[in-house]
Amino acid sequence: MPMIRTSLAALLCLVLAGCMGEGPPKLPPVGAASVAASKSRCEATGGRWAGKPGAGMLCFRTPPDAGKLCRRASDCTSGCLAKSRTCSPVTPLIGCQDLLDESGRVVKQCVN
Repeated sequence: MPMIRTSLAALLCLVLAGCMGEGPPKLPPVGAASVAASKSRCEATGGRWAGKPGAGMLCFRTPPDAGKLCRRASDCTSGCLAKSRTCSPVTPLIGCQDLLDESGRVVKQCVN
């Protein structure tokens, strides 16, 4: 009987060890660690980390078609600026902008 108990105890330990995996799940960073991770990802992919600390920091990128002439929204990967008729030099566009829609009409877009 002791041999069976020992074997069962060893088997139970192996089963439980297999259930434990590699430890507790890894949680995403929060607070300052989250901001640092976002900044690092932004810069590693060619973005520029900018804004006002406390008011909001964003990852700004230069679209591949920045400055290209445009007549409608689909001419650009970002936005077609109404005044210059060129594709936006940066994304995201923050604040209020006059853009051209798909029909070439001027529309105001506001993003805070």
